[in-house]
Amino acid sequence: MSESTLTADERALLIYLILAVTAHQKRQTPGRNRFLVLTVHFALRAGLLETAEACRKVVKQDSPQHVLSKHSSVVEAAKSDLFPPLVKQLQRHCSLERAEQLATGQEEELLQTDSAAFQKTVSQLISRIQTQST
Repeated sequence: MSESTLTADERALLIYLILAVTAHQKRQTPGRNRFLVLTVHFALRAGLLETAEACRKVVKQDSPQHVLSKHSSVVEAAKSDLFPPLVKQLQRHCSLERAEQLATGQEEELLQTDSAAFQKTVSQLISRIQTQST
């Protein structure tokens, strides 16, 4: 692994995205969507708008009434009064520490991603969700 490391927000994004993929593979759409909301939150904090928007589109596809689906973009959804309380509620439900424990048991090798490979890893994970039908 190279010496470059992920920021805290990038690592959190990766952890929650791994859990979203796992939930998706188990056909647990509500759980997947919860993890995707947290992925969106950390993607926005990391300045990764394309990643956040890709996650929003996955949620929108299966859940047209979801808070992320009711807006024309992920930025607009994040500005909504409903988004911050949703993120807080979801973080109480599955804290980052708990998520990391769960993700470590799932795809531990992906947690070793360095910043050079980060975007490719994220793209591959999102691709798994987009191409597999629920």
